[in-house]
Amino acid sequence: INAEYGDKFYDFIGHQCIPKCTSENDWLAQYDEEGQTVGQFKLENPWFSKRKLKYMKQLFVSSGRTILEKYPNGKLLILPIGNLELNVSKIADFAGAYLGIPFEVLPTLETGVDNKEVWVKRGDKKRFVQARVAENGRFQINITAALQEVRYHLEQSSAYSLCVIALTKYELFEDRSDLFVAGMASGNQRIAVFSILRYDPNLTFSSEFWHDVSVVAKPMSKEKSGRLIFERSLKLLVHETMHLLGLDHCIYFECVMNGAGHLEEDFRQPMSLCPLCLRKMKLLTDFDIKLRYERLAEFYQQLGMDKEVKWVTSRLELAV
Repeated sequence: INAEYGDKFYDFIGHQCIPKCTSENDWLAQYDEEGQTVGQFKLENPWFSKRKLKYMKQLFVSSGRTILEKYPNGKLLILPIGNLELNVSKIADFAGAYLGIPFEVLPTLETGVDNKEVWVKRGDKKRFVQARVAENGRFQINITAALQEVRYHLEQSSAYSLCVIALTKYELFEDRSDLFVAGMASGNQRIAVFSILRYDPNLTFSSEFWHDVSVVAKPMSKEKSGRLIFERSLKLLVHETMHLLGLDHCIYFECVMNGAGHLEEDFRQPMSLCPLCLRKMKLLTDFDIKLRYERLAEFYQQLGMDKEVKWVTSRLELAV
């Protein structure tokens, strides 16, 4: 790919091939994914179409080469469902630098429980949604109902919304037999919703009862656990947003677009893009790769993410 595209940033140096599975629960032990080449990405991705995507109501320029040339008013939107206890604006700024597309944070969707019924607020009105509430007060929201709320906010912001991805600390479920569902994305509808509750290192979850959640024996400090949740949420957001933008799971290198069969596998995967996925995003956005790495280096330094600082610095050295 380096020879084909003539850019040192696509060099394979430093990139590791995807590791072999070590558990039957690992992603590639469970799923037989074919992978997606750069050519397939460009050929099959509707964001490259000369025709406006279905249900898009914003300005469209058919001659545009990139997503922002085609949709010059376009933004990616984050919808917090309930209090995330995170700096969502900083998450949005980071994701904008990472993907080369501006993000905007929508007002938090207020959520609560009345008489064992879960509601969300649309304006000043409460709207009850499908959910399940346990005797201890814990509740999970049905994922189809959650996606309906995300779709509503996509439509309300149709003058500029490319996609809406919702994040919540509430757990989600689909069927009554589910312990939980991490989340779901609907690429055709340009919406997604994901729970970050299980990113909290201070919580432990029952393998039998969905409502049985407890604090670990030796919890981390609030500052340390909050930083870990924040970093994990960054990776979740860029991974899932790139799915909405047409990138499939990466089966070639260690990459932020690798799939995960369980949380341990998710946590050990890198924050970085491999050469193939970097090329896909370059085609979609035409971001300046050197400038992107420089901006990411600033973010990583501010956030104390030393491993990522070292990585982007090594990539910038390729341009010297």
